[in-house]
Amino acid sequence: MIKQLFLISSLIWSSSVTFYDSLIPVVYNNIQLELPFVGGFNRPKIQWVDWDLDQDLDLFILDASGYLRYMENQGDVANPDFHLITTFFQNINCKGWFFFYDFDLDGDLELATQNQNNLNNISYYENLNGDLSFTGILADSYGNLVVSSSVMTPTFSDIDNDGDMDFFTGNMVGTLTHYKNIGLLDDNLPVLEYVTDSWQDISIVGGMRDVDRHGASAITFIDIDLDGDLDLSWGDYFQQSLYIIWNIGSSEVPIMNESEITNQYPPKDPIISAGQNMPTFSDLDNDGDNDLFVTVLSGAYGNQLINNFYFYENIGDSVDPIYTYNTSNYFSTLDFFANSSPELVDIDMDGDLDLFIANQYDLSSSPWVGHIYFFRNIGDSANPYYVEETTSLLNEDMGQMLSPEFGDMDGDGDLDLFIGDFNGFIKYYENISTEKELIFNYIENISEIDLSGNSVPSIGDIDGDGDFDLLIGQLNGEVLIYKNTGSSANYNFVLDGELDLQIESNSAPEVIDFDNDGYLDIIIGSGDQGLFFYRNINGDIYDNTIEVDLTIPYIGINSKPSLGYLFNSSLLDVIVGVSNGGLYHVKVNTCVSQGDINDDGGYNVLDIVALANCILEGTCELIANNCVADLNSDGGYNVLDVVALANCILDGNCNQ
Repeated sequence: MIKQLFLISSLIWSSSVTFYDSLIPVVYNNIQLELPFVGGFNRPKIQWVDWDLDQDLDLFILDASGYLRYMENQGDVANPDFHLITTFFQNINCKGWFFFYDFDLDGDLELATQNQNNLNNISYYENLNGDLSFTGILADSYGNLVVSSSVMTPTFSDIDNDGDMDFFTGNMVGTLTHYKNIGLLDDNLPVLEYVTDSWQDISIVGGMRDVDRHGASAITFIDIDLDGDLDLSWGDYFQQSLYIIWNIGSSEVPIMNESEITNQYPPKDPIISAGQNMPTFSDLDNDGDNDLFVTVLSGAYGNQLINNFYFYENIGDSVDPIYTYNTSNYFSTLDFFANSSPELVDIDMDGDLDLFIANQYDLSSSPWVGHIYFFRNIGDSANPYYVEETTSLLNEDMGQMLSPEFGDMDGDGDLDLFIGDFNGFIKYYENISTEKELIFNYIENISEIDLSGNSVPSIGDIDGDGDFDLLIGQLNGEVLIYKNTGSSANYNFVLDGELDLQIESNSAPEVIDFDNDGYLDIIIGSGDQGLFFYRNINGDIYDNTIEVDLTIPYIGINSKPSLGYLFNSSLLDVIVGVSNGGLYHVKVNTCVSQGDINDDGGYNVLDIVALANCILEGTCELIANNCVADLNSDGGYNVLDVVALANCILDGNCNQ
């Protein structure tokens, strides 16, 4: 039975999304992380460019989502300080690769990417006052489209020193295709003329198990030895390190020395990874020489889904670089291989929210099964501080694609555990913890719950009868409700219906009363549609539910939200797990009509008077949906809220 939700069309909540990558301190593996919440990295492709034209280098990151993460350098030219700005930069899907450059020499950056419809072609976006606008598909002077194999990571480079960027892309046979840039069309599209599919007769043949093979490549041109010409750095699917092909010619006439290719790089401390390493060189510390950054795209030697963003510091100089390994986790971030699933809950009943993080699997040990990591909050309800205590909560094979949910299902006052998994089951574990140790005892797979896969449970008293019901998302996108026909001490779940929420895949619901009206609302993650917020306006979760204007249009693949108020404010904290294995942290103002103190549908001096009176009388907390009075979202009611309300009325932007 499908029960229809009546949806009101929503605004898109994109321009106002703020990501907090380091607001919450986190200690993991006995290290306090610098940027815990930047989403993790699986096969990241990167480029350092000065997007905001402030003279320091920012960072763009592309992974399986196809959208660009933009990390702004908020430091300076010598002291980089990167922070996440967006996970869907200008809403452009770059598919498998991208390249920024000032192709038209007008002082700003244009963008070339893999074409969405034909992966062998190149889309071009012109920069119009900071907005990237699709201009066309790159071609030669006869209209023949430029071709780059869909599995390659190509590059642009001024190989002949004529002031424009030529195009190079790898081939599966181990050679390079070269297109020469011959200028711009009237619409500012670069024109690329095919030259050869065997540039400089280079042939890279990698190997494993004594078998030579050709594979996908990731290439970069850089003058490594500072002799005035461009050398070639090459990461290959069948190579655990990097190839360097040295240019012994000149800046105008390259001659690549194929007879003396460097097979491992850096020479004194070579990278050894799962293969297909993507090299980038950048002088982030402004000391006059380039440091080396290598991201692992993963090749013939396995999937390197964590510790895959290497930083090699140049302790030599620009003429004689000496690259020394520094770290394989450059941004010092949380990353749990793949498909992280967080849950905020006060497991130790001390008044603050602790953090559990499950994942799809752990590739560091066999068998590849999911783990549940536990981070205890050693701060308080206004100042969270998470410290990892265990990397395997249940210390047994629970399967893959784990998703935890907690609730007191047996009425004994502690929080028991549900776990959804890859097979679509829901496992139930009873909490038998002691004061010193968390212990959960497996009881059963809840009978008759066997969904399409990737089950994600969320519990709440949906029908208001005093016990916990189950809301479950799954692989096919459906969201099912199982009513508890038992009691608060002895559950008995019976399928009651399906919510029609138009989630295409991997629905991941969480229930919470985010508008403080006494009714449970729903926030749902999805396969690749973003996060959706549904407000329950009359107590019936099936009917008259409104999709509100807080929808995040894109945050990553397989988004799984967990919710809580971590800072004693009216802003709801949302911790989101994604397919990369990392997490994001955003804050959401879920308050209805914030600033409309007298609930008359408008914002004027009468609201200021009502706010001043409730502050003086100490009654602001008694206002229905009392968050409307906390204008600055600091958890209190005082003159600062009056000032904020007066300003928003004058500016005409209350409740925005």
